[in-house]
Amino acid sequence: MRFILFSFLIVVATALDAQNLKGNWLLAYIKASPPEMVMDEDGAVLDYNNEGYDDEQSFIEPGLMLLSVLSETKAESFYADVKEEWKVIQEGRQVRFESLEDTLYGALNSDGMLVLKSTIDENPTDYFFEAYAPETSIFDLANTSWGTDGNSGFFQNKTFEFRAKGELFIWENGRHEKREFYTHELGDYMAIEFSSKVLTAGFGIIYLEKTDGKMMTGISFLSLEEGALPVRSQVTFTKK
Repeated sequence: MRFILFSFLIVVATALDAQNLKGNWLLAYIKASPPEMVMDEDGAVLDYNNEGYDDEQSFIEPGLMLLSVLSETKAESFYADVKEEWKVIQEGRQVRFESLEDTLYGALNSDGMLVLKSTIDENPTDYFFEAYAPETSIFDLANTSWGTDGNSGFFQNKTFEFRAKGELFIWENGRHEKREFYTHELGDYMAIEFSSKVLTAGFGIIYLEKTDGKMMTGISFLSLEEGALPVRSQVTFTKK
């Protein structure tokens, strides 16, 4: 009985250690902090402590990248029109993604986000990825108008009017904010980048999930307060 119980515990521990990362992961946001400087009595810089994080000094902005884990050993990423192939190496709870240009390494956090660091970043930087299951394809947004709704205040009761040549009108209570938008192809999927004076980063990203021509849904992480982590919003667009 003890042997059976011991074997069961080994299986459970192994299952917990081996993270199943297969699928799509969207880059929700990036958090970068300047390294803490170590100085002598005269104020000369001796060294940098790359582990020195100060939330008040952190630079936080939305991300724009799709990471597709194809198998236990292979992955590919899309950033606008750039495609990159990665070798996946898992060691217990830790994972590394190695490409010709960079290495990303990290693990899942307690919120189920894949938190990775880059070996070529000058500043300590965390990349927060969230699981993503899109079912939409690429289409043209120009000359369409959509009412918005979402579980963060920014998307409540607004109208996004996508005009030609990347011009965007964001309407609310009969008044509009004139901004810009861009669409990005992420493999077979699509993201919308838009600007707004309301957002602390100055721009936001919407990863589209589903569309049927009359309605579309997406995921967005928006910085609404300076220095605060972006808020996740499930967004629904209804065509007007």
